[in-house]
Amino acid sequence: MVCQRKFIIGIEDPKGYIKEIYKTKIGYFCIKTRKQENAKQWKYKKNCENSLGNFLRNLDPTKDYLKKYKFAILEVTDNQTLRNIKLIKINKNENKNR
Repeated sequence: MVCQRKFIIGIEDPKGYIKEIYKTKIGYFCIKTRKQENAKQWKYKKNCENSLGNFLRNLDPTKDYLKKYKFAILEVTDNQTLRNIKLIKINKNENKNR
């Protein structure tokens, strides 16, 4: 099954999203955006969690303003796609029970 879900990293306190995460020699930093369409998307939740974990653990010390933000992983998959995924799972379970 092709992965159809989409995950992004949101910033809760000043409403925004992460557009890109960059790695430098001294740590990670990010560029923010206010538009959800411009946010960086991940196909898998685990990859999104790992990126956020690396970002927070190895934060660039010169970017202290990023420490005050609260980050959250958000799923932005549309409802039609979520329904299709659920129907596929239900059909698979029905076929196993027969």
